[in-house]
Amino acid sequence: MKDFDAIVIGSGIGGLISAGILASKGLRTLLIERHVTPGGYIASFERKGFVFDAAVDCISGVAPDGLIFKVLEKLGVHNDLGFLRIDPIRVSIFPDIEIPVDADMNAYIDRLTSLFPSESAGIKEFFKIACRVYEMIQSATNMFISNNAGSNNISPKILKFMNTTYNELLSEYLKDYRLKAILSDRCPFLGLPPSRVSLISMIALIMSYFTHGAYRPVGGFQRLADVLADGIRKNGGRVILGNGVKKILLDRDNNCCGIICDNADEYTSRHIISNADFNSTFKNLLGGRHASIAEKMTTDVGVSMSFFIVYTGIKGEIKTHSSLGYFPSYDIESFFKPEAAFMDKSTIGITISSLEDKFRAPHNCHTVVFHEMVEATNKDFDKSRCTDIILKKTEKVIPDLKDRILVIDSATPQTLERYTGNYRGAAFGWRQASGFRNVARHGIKNLSIAGHWGDMGGGVLAAAYSGAKAAGEILMKEGLQIDI
Repeated sequence: MKDFDAIVIGSGIGGLISAGILASKGLRTLLIERHVTPGGYIASFERKGFVFDAAVDCISGVAPDGLIFKVLEKLGVHNDLGFLRIDPIRVSIFPDIEIPVDADMNAYIDRLTSLFPSESAGIKEFFKIACRVYEMIQSATNMFISNNAGSNNISPKILKFMNTTYNELLSEYLKDYRLKAILSDRCPFLGLPPSRVSLISMIALIMSYFTHGAYRPVGGFQRLADVLADGIRKNGGRVILGNGVKKILLDRDNNCCGIICDNADEYTSRHIISNADFNSTFKNLLGGRHASIAEKMTTDVGVSMSFFIVYTGIKGEIKTHSSLGYFPSYDIESFFKPEAAFMDKSTIGITISSLEDKFRAPHNCHTVVFHEMVEATNKDFDKSRCTDIILKKTEKVIPDLKDRILVIDSATPQTLERYTGNYRGAAFGWRQASGFRNVARHGIKNLSIAGHWGDMGGGVLAAAYSGAKAAGEILMKEGLQIDI
């Protein structure tokens, strides 16, 4: 008998969700992670009493009707951590407008129509279409997870929207360039400008927050990863930390049959889910003729952008909101050019999670994290110079910040790659451009891909859905039904 029914490689949110679902259904499940803590991009770290989230602002899917909450509930650990709802979801700062993104969609629509009364009809129609598209996305996603959908079952409208850019929808209903820029303020969350980013990916991102809310775990995102790992253990699963996978073993029929770990331990399994970097999975863990699959995807689709992140712990109070987007112009397209990084006219994101969560910082102090978009790359950054440029720019939003810094650290794409394994520090897996359908077929019947390197898109919730889809594929083969 095999050691396990399923082995999940990597403990990002996709791996945690897939292992959680499988363990909750009674399958003998192993989750293995090369780092000493689980989480991937939803990890947190502490410096002198300040708790910083490594790479995430806020997420959806953790309210009682959300996917992540449902998995926590099935594992029996949903009461082991709390979540704080963020409202407004974000405040976007443009040259002459500072506009909150209300958690209530109707309140946000009213806010936009009061600012742009001549666009009132177009705004309402835009959101009406967005709601319809999101309903179709949800329906298709649920079918994929339950394995009731094939390519012939996908709605023709969804197929059409998959080939549509976000800007095409904006331009169909809206005219004012400022309004279109404001409604594109979440494009940095996917790393592509409105003219290139997939309409499906953008609508899924925007509407998930309006539908299910925006939240952060009390005490940091590491708490979410730790509680999910605890839930897997409590349901009979095994979690190995601090020991990576060196090789995925294949039998004569080209099916996965187990793994070899970095410490030479071997485990056998009837199914494998890889939540590891796609490039590493096919080039290193499988290798041989499978390496070309990674090369093809990297060349034909391309990887998403990355971030240069500055983590600061500051003394004193801050009177602002906990999620900010700073846009020095309305030219959204210009922010995504490679040469735009670290320029005065580039955009940055700011997260001050300690405003709602007092557990994140010492008394009368705050955590302030800055995100600047950069290309996913293996080149060296001058961390000191880039950090200084970002801090100077952020003083336009928080004027006296530099004088109040008690703790400071920075992360480059290389840092993100080192800690998460993501190719060149890619923040969202594959580039989420219009026309993207799915990952290249690999022909290994019992290997599934979970996380943002799968078919479901980038971002935490999309990666979680990808994990659910991978678990659903295994449950179907085992004659079991996924019930989330």
